[in-house]
Amino acid sequence: MTTRRLRSPFVLLFLSLLLAAPASAAEPTADEIIKRSSENRTVSNSIQKMTLEIYDKSGNSRIRKITSRTRKGPQDATWSYVYFDEPEDVAGVQFLSVENPTGEDDQWMFMPAIGTANRIAGSSRKGSFMGTDFSYEDMSLGQADDGDHTMRAKTSITVAGETFEVHVVETVPKAETKSAYTKVVTYVDVVEFMPRQVDLFDKKGEQIKRMSFSSVEKSGEVLVPKLITMENLKRGTKTNLKVDEYEVNVDASKLPDEMFTKEYIEGEG
Repeated sequence: MTTRRLRSPFVLLFLSLLLAAPASAAEPTADEIIKRSSENRTVSNSIQKMTLEIYDKSGNSRIRKITSRTRKGPQDATWSYVYFDEPEDVAGVQFLSVENPTGEDDQWMFMPAIGTANRIAGSSRKGSFMGTDFSYEDMSLGQADDGDHTMRAKTSITVAGETFEVHVVETVPKAETKSAYTKVVTYVDVVEFMPRQVDLFDKKGEQIKRMSFSSVEKSGEVLVPKLITMENLKRGTKTNLKVDEYEVNVDASKLPDEMFTKEYIEGEG
């Protein structure tokens, strides 16, 4: 029986409701695992209310509230529009990411004080997303065509006290992606094909980040990642992305094409 699963829009964070492929007798390939895990992390035609909890190395936190709207575009590309609701000093900030299946994603950030949307491209994609431990590159991390994937031995991992048997896939990003990472290791639940942990390595081959999916809620046939944590292992900081409310299968009238354009976010600002 097929089941539908849901992912958050960030990782690049940043996650389309799709029908998962039926299980087969043969072991899936590394490419198939990454493709399915990517699909299962994507929220399609949805509106989500989220909380960003940003912790410094001393454990002090800052809170930001956002609304994320995501839909499927042509060629199954994911379009995401994020609006910062609070606190007051970031209210009105907007982020737009339009997946480009054949190259670098189109990303734009609108800051009310500036009044125009700035394109996020090249080295800028390595920077922090609004002071969090997610980078702009992390928003689109995990696309199947962005790297060369190699299967490693299955293992078990424990996330938030729960143990999972997982497929382990090592990904080397393609040169044309200009990634900040030289290696990405993804741990994918063998039952649900939901990624449970992603380890990220820098140019020196040292692990610098870990992303964990530590709370996944089952709602009917849908699996909803309710808490995603990005840890910066070198700085000792972390960011939690919590889903507070969500609506899926949203009517197209609530997610019009023009909402996912540079002109729209400049007009909204």
